[in-house]
Amino acid sequence: MPRKRKPARLFQRKDDGAWVILDGGQQIRTGFGDGFHKEAEEVLSDYIARKRRQDDHVYEPGEITVGEVLVHYGEAKMKTVRDKDRLLYTIQALSPYWGDLKVSEIDIDRCRGYTAWRKCAAWTVRREMTTLNAAVKYALATRRISYAPIVTLPEKGGANDRWLTEEEVQRLLGASAPHVQRFIKIALYTGRRKTAITRLKWMPSLDSGWVDLDTGVIHFLGKAEAETKKRKGLVRMPATLHEEMKTWVQEGSHVVSFKNTSIHRIDKAFRAAVERAELKDVTPHTLKHTVVTWAFKRGMTLEDATAYFATSRETLENVYRSYSPDALKKAAGIMDWKI
Repeated sequence: MPRKRKPARLFQRKDDGAWVILDGGQQIRTGFGDGFHKEAEEVLSDYIARKRRQDDHVYEPGEITVGEVLVHYGEAKMKTVRDKDRLLYTIQALSPYWGDLKVSEIDIDRCRGYTAWRKCAAWTVRREMTTLNAAVKYALATRRISYAPIVTLPEKGGANDRWLTEEEVQRLLGASAPHVQRFIKIALYTGRRKTAITRLKWMPSLDSGWVDLDTGVIHFLGKAEAETKKRKGLVRMPATLHEEMKTWVQEGSHVVSFKNTSIHRIDKAFRAAVERAELKDVTPHTLKHTVVTWAFKRGMTLEDATAYFATSRETLENVYRSYSPDALKKAAGIMDWKI
């Protein structure tokens, strides 16, 4: 996403002393020189007012590009969104296909075409298209466009059923760099998402989670952070993880770090480890699928899983509970009549 440019402002040229208005890469002469700063300011005020009226123009969808709408949405969301890197990555992924098209060109065929062009997991395409849909609706809500075309999202598809065996986990750990090993172990013992783990610090923090080695509790939420629908919560560390974390060298402020530097995105290093381990269809989120599946296979109750993994009961029931040996056991007993 392009850097947000500075607002229009006055500047006095050194060569002839003229006051000009700097706006992006433009220099607009005010008609006034040295000794006429007040008059130049009046010209600047008129220029800003005129430009504001232009900015308030409501565009027809055929008059504005999808790229402009994405930038408009991104600049607004960057002020409030927690995972700024993900938003930026998503807009960058959408831009090559959509950026130069007019908003009016968004239709079902273009949307289906993006799915074919993107050539990646269906859930990734759906997430990106959801961002496009949000950007178009935001443009309508802020009166940037007169009406919003329909963004057709790909089907959700079935839940991802890929989880790792213990042998695959050992292969992955053996193929991973030290900081990736830390990430994997925390994920497999807590079932938290990658951003919650990579943001963990050794000391209490207002804006990030932290590890309390004294009590054996990991706080995945900063003291000043509010919970979102993707809950983080806290978790009591299993004894094995707690004892191992006590032996980890505390390099830098973050638990997962590379050369004393915090890790903003671990995807590239994780993907390299997956390739070295010769595994297929494994992403950081596969670790969450793995640990929750293991937990249910070993008899964890739905109530405990909801609290421990900070995951909704509905998701656990729909995606994971079938792995429990006790799932529907009582119902099956009731239905065991002789015919």
